[in-house]
Amino acid sequence: MSTRTVCGRIIGVEPTGFAGRLGLAPGDCLLAINGAPVRDVIDVQFYASEEELELTFVRDGQVQTVRGVRAYGEELGLEFETLLFDGLRVCHNRCEFCFVAQMPKGLRPSLYVRDDDYRLSFLTGSFVTLTNLTEADWRRIEMQGLSPLYVSVHATDPVVRSRLLGRTNIPDIREQLQRLANLGVEVHAQVVLVPGVNDGPVLERTIADLAALYRAVASVSLVPVGLTQFQRAPIRRYAKGEARALLGQAREWRGRFAREFGARFVHPSDEF
Repeated sequence: MSTRTVCGRIIGVEPTGFAGRLGLAPGDCLLAINGAPVRDVIDVQFYASEEELELTFVRDGQVQTVRGVRAYGEELGLEFETLLFDGLRVCHNRCEFCFVAQMPKGLRPSLYVRDDDYRLSFLTGSFVTLTNLTEADWRRIEMQGLSPLYVSVHATDPVVRSRLLGRTNIPDIREQLQRLANLGVEVHAQVVLVPGVNDGPVLERTIADLAALYRAVASVSLVPVGLTQFQRAPIRRYAKGEARALLGQAREWRGRFAREFGARFVHPSDEF
């Protein structure tokens, strides 16, 4: 991480909100709430839940602090330039089916960003692999109750998942999901299916492993691999007959889980 000051750049202030009442204005940069540094809007929401608040911010290069008592139901009333103040966690996996890697050149830079940030998973429902979590991240997930999370599982078989993510020495996703379950975090799982790689018996094992963690794992979406004309990896799309067979298999699972769980659990995507 760079040595720059981490703060949330304010772009909007509700005049009748708590922060507006204390004099904060667009252009200020929020540093801390009640002495706790804020790294993103999650921290803002978490630490601003108290009745008595101390807001520390930067204005024109000077650090200022204001204090006040929040009325019941009073909104903080701040809009920030970005959800993440300390930068985006980028993806270091090298998935053969990565859609970002299949983009043509010359498009706007934001389309080439490979994000793998668990905070955006909580905030916006984006899928993450959990391969870059630190122990500090795990402690934060527990302390702040960051649930639900959306996880790209792809396969619970460690060897197959390692191949799919293009990396070795990655955490065992089964252990990570169990750890999330122990923390009370709800997970929505995703499996991007690649013909001949993580379907068949591998998929059966994946579904069985995930079903064993129901209700912590609340759902599993099955998505056929999507390829563009710029894709160079030795993988292919599903043929019509293969897709039909997968949907039949999913139909059987859905019926069984509806009887066992009272929920379909497995959800094939529209792309099938």
